[in-house]
Amino acid sequence: MHPSAMESGRRFFAAYLGTVEGPGIIDVGGLDVNGTLRTVAPPGSRYVSVDLAPGRGVDIVLEDPFSLPFPDESFDCAVSTSCFEHDTMFWLTFLEMCRVTRPGGHIYFNAPSRGPYHGYPGDCWRFYPDAGSSLEAWGRRSGHVVSLVESFVIADTHPFNDFVAVFRKGEAQPRADHLRDAMRAAY
Repeated sequence: MHPSAMESGRRFFAAYLGTVEGPGIIDVGGLDVNGTLRTVAPPGSRYVSVDLAPGRGVDIVLEDPFSLPFPDESFDCAVSTSCFEHDTMFWLTFLEMCRVTRPGGHIYFNAPSRGPYHGYPGDCWRFYPDAGSSLEAWGRRSGHVVSLVESFVIADTHPFNDFVAVFRKGEAQPRADHLRDAMRAAY
């Protein structure tokens, strides 16, 4: 995980989970290749990392990559960093993240908006700011009450640029730019 992705995740936790005591967090695609958000999660978190293969930092290996083995509304937050670009059907993964997040909880992901091919095992997608509103519409069309809170690109941090999106499970609240403003100040 490149430094801006780690820093964005750290700031997400501080901005959106700072007052939640012992939050339940699911990390989708959480294999520790070169860092993991587990290291910057709030102290006392119930952190569960799922991935397609066993490895460092993986708690549960998924039998079906598009079905999370948890009941509805099991977590305070769902995160995914540097994974959606490799996910052949990220929109299905997003719906599962919506399903397992409790009302009032948050869904966060960070993925490239540009950059060279980097298969792991494949490299299928790049994301731009409008992807956030499209995923909000997809989530709602699929029966999840989910609202986009922030959607932006951290430009010129490395060859990939980070696309970041934050969603709230539930009806829309006033748009926030806590994370975007903090990351723009840092980069």
